[in-house]
Amino acid sequence: MTQKTYPLTFEQIPNLVLQLPPQEQEEIIQQIKINLPKNQEEDLLTVFDRIGKNAQSKGLTEEILEELLADES
Repeated sequence: MTQKTYPLTFEQIPNLVLQLPPQEQEEIIQQIKINLPKNQEEDLLTVFDRIGKNAQSKGLTEEILEELLADES
């Protein structure tokens, strides 16, 4: 038997979940909680700081960053 797939929008997902039995809904909720990032309330400056430190650890210097951001128009 061949199973057909249909396009699914993000907005449709909650409605589909609500059609499931309560136990299956709870299982989905638990899986989402397990897979959520630990720092979900991280503010934007903290995110930028973390990205900057990561880039520096990989060799990005202020000079290289200036070259990358230079307007060549």
